Amino acid sequence: MSLPPSRAFGKLERDADGNLIAWLPLLDHLIDVAACFVRLCACRNVRRALDRAAGRKLTPQDITRLAVLVFLHDLGKANSGFQAKRWREQAAPQGWPKPAGHGGQALDLFRDERFLEPLLECLPLEAITEWGDAVLPLFRASISHHGRPIADPDPGDWARANWRPVIGADAQPVYDPAPVLAEIGQRALEFYPEAFAVGGEPLPDAPAFGHLFAGLVQLADWLGSDTQFFPLSNGIGDRAQDVPAFAEQAVMALGLDATCWQTGLAQTSPRFEAVFDGYPPYPIQAAMADAALGPLLVLESETGSGKTEAALWRFVHLFQRGEVDSLYFALPTRVSASQVYERILAAVGHLWPTDPPVTVRALPGYAGADGQEPKALPQFKVLWPDEPTDAEAHRRWAAESPKRFLAASIAIGTIDQALLGALQVRHSHLRHALLARSLLVVDEVHASDPYMTALLERLLKAHLGCGGHALLLSATLGASARARYLGLSAQVKAALPAFDVACQMPYPALADRDGLRGITSTTPAKTVAWGVRDLIDDPEAIARLAIEAASAGAKVLIVRNTVPAALAVFQALEALIPTADWLFAVNGVATLHHSRFSREDRPLLDQAIQAQLGKHRPPGGRIVVGTQTLEQSLDLDADLLITDLCPIDVLLQRIGRLHRHQRPDDERPLAYRTAQAWVLTPPGQELSPLLKRAQHGLGPFRDGGGIYPDLRSVEATRRLIQERPTVSIPADNRTLVEAATHPEPLRAMEALGEDWQWLGQQIDGRTGAERSIAQLHGLDVDTPFDEQQGFPTDLDIATRLGERDRLLLFEPAPIGPFGQALRQLPVRHFLVKGIDPDAQPSAIECQDGTVLFSLGNTRFRYSRLGLEKIDG
Repeated sequence: MSLPPSRAFGKLERDADGNLIAWLPLLDHLIDVAACFVRLCACRNVRRALDRAAGRKLTPQDITRLAVLVFLHDLGKANSGFQAKRWREQAAPQGWPKPAGHGGQALDLFRDERFLEPLLECLPLEAITEWGDAVLPLFRASISHHGRPIADPDPGDWARANWRPVIGADAQPVYDPAPVLAEIGQRALEFYPEAFAVGGEPLPDAPAFGHLFAGLVQLADWLGSDTQFFPLSNGIGDRAQDVPAFAEQAVMALGLDATCWQTGLAQTSPRFEAVFDGYPPYPIQAAMADAALGPLLVLESETGSGKTEAALWRFVHLFQRGEVDSLYFALPTRVSASQVYERILAAVGHLWPTDPPVTVRALPGYAGADGQEPKALPQFKVLWPDEPTDAEAHRRWAAESPKRFLAASIAIGTIDQALLGALQVRHSHLRHALLARSLLVVDEVHASDPYMTALLERLLKAHLGCGGHALLLSATLGASARARYLGLSAQVKAALPAFDVACQMPYPALADRDGLRGITSTTPAKTVAWGVRDLIDDPEAIARLAIEAASAGAKVLIVRNTVPAALAVFQALEALIPTADWLFAVNGVATLHHSRFSREDRPLLDQAIQAQLGKHRPPGGRIVVGTQTLEQSLDLDADLLITDLCPIDVLLQRIGRLHRHQRPDDERPLAYRTAQAWVLTPPGQELSPLLKRAQHGLGPFRDGGGIYPDLRSVEATRRLIQERPTVSIPADNRTLVEAATHPEPLRAMEALGEDWQWLGQQIDGRTGAERSIAQLHGLDVDTPFDEQQGFPTDLDIATRLGERDRLLLFEPAPIGPFGQALRQLPVRHFLVKGIDPDAQPSAIECQDGTVLFSLGNTRFRYSRLGLEKIDG
């Protein structure tokens, strides 16, 4: 295979030895990507997003003019420096310049240099500039299609490439950018005549429009570069004639056009019962069918009340009305995302019994689609275990890379994937554009820290600005947070209500642009008898309490704030317990439930705990010990909760695992027919020492962080427990949450002394600092694209503040404590502090399900107790 020296290439394909085996002319690639952009603009909610961001409806001429700017996205590849990349580095003939890039090199053409003037005359730039002041920002957005705004690029080489056949002979051109640019300019006039017709409105100059356009160009370039749909032509054929069919196939095969599924739903108009296993909708779920609801909803309802199904029902109705083309369901943790993925996957099967849209588990390293999991292959390819047909494989395209997750028709993952669309990180514009088509559901929205909350606010503002829809879910959202989120909508002027007023607001409730309205709860009222036990430092005493309850036949859930505290109680139980059958076990192996288990073992833990403590729990006593992993997305039904003291919103999540299902009285021990919650506190219930030294996850660390650093909220929670020996759930939820989260009672806690006042100042300062960092790291779609001078490379930008956890890979994989291969093991950052970040497991030893290994000079053990650091 040879590439004529005078031809400009856009794509090359080489074999393993570096030999050229196929190529695509630059002009053909420009045609491909522009065609993809035009076809994407025909997708209903892509067009809706463009119109809303523009502030007006785009005309056919607008789309054609934008297509010209997309057509020019790889204009810089015409420079001789880029074309020198056709040669392998050692084989470039004399006379070719050094290899150069192509993104920012297109901007070279706008430098005030005389030798570039003939090149500029090859392009219809004078006509293009008549399209308005937005042309240059939009052109810059187009050439920034590799994931980040072009800043100050290294110059390309726009001179001709020459060579001398013999020494002393005149140089002869072998590659000249001028005729390449002339052909590009001429073809732009031929392919898009309507763009150059006189008249028409100026292209939209709204900054948000430029940022959205940038993301769509990135998507179009990804599609147009996929040889599954756009084969390398080797310069043969008429690409302009073939490309509309290629673009149509790509968009339809990947499910980016949702019309067929929307039409099918609109025709069948499925009933709630048919989607959710025959159950009629609760009021919070039925409310989601209301077409008059605003684009931003906040749904507050108790744990276990069916918020997940309500969110999916909201999507069904928006989708069949054509108001969204996709769904992204964002959860706080990987575990909760995996749980919800399975539930939504089952519902999708009922909605579309045949040919359903793809449902993706959007978890990096643990991705899946349609219930299948891919295996990574070289060169970023994957292998699906069910050997899908080409059509099925195309549908799963979105699951094959984290950057594509949001392209799925239905995706379930962590909040991080969505927040990456609001940060100054590579391909944030792509994520923003893909999300603009979607209903964005954010579950457990109260769980975000100040940094993540500020990013979420930025994300929601941009998403709503494109006409997108969002639904925020929480069981324990305070009035302060609700007012802040509702204030993102221009139609709502949400002010923080006074504490007394906030306590009287209805619950469960649905809020949108028209305000807050109560919804009847169908969850049976649950009386919880709670009280404090000054035993937080005494694991043996805690174990004895659990054993006493289990001996009466109770299901006991022990939730500690830290893994070491959970381990201490578990070890005390094993030393004291009369029968091992009472302990939670996986495949017959007694264990705990916390975050320090492998990715292979976590699903086993979740399945086992739901079998032993879930809706269909067996009779008899059982004790489960764990940490915060027990709080969310697990359908557990305990009789007794023994828990460390924590803020009220967290405590209510834990209490949600008590008496979750109605049972006959004889299925619960007599003493536990009223749900019991025993809250562990320090000796004398005195929290002041924790202001100086955090313990058991309570109190601020030296840097101001911590698990539950705001002891004002913790102390307010302790007082609530002391003041009210019983509470009724959900009737008391609103008052309980406000009493420990509203600014007024938090300020009242500062009257306890100077140290408490200092804590309040420290918390406020840290909150302000984290929000400021979020502003610094955030993508500002209100700033014109050409004023976005590149993303910072000297900042550690992420969706969550703090040091990074690590993922250890074991190859070959040893067998772990529950019989599963140990392949991927997440490790918290503080366990590997000071260890070389590139270190991988070595000196691996295995014995009876226990795996010993080293990272650097530090030894670790992975066993039925999870990961432990044993020396170093």
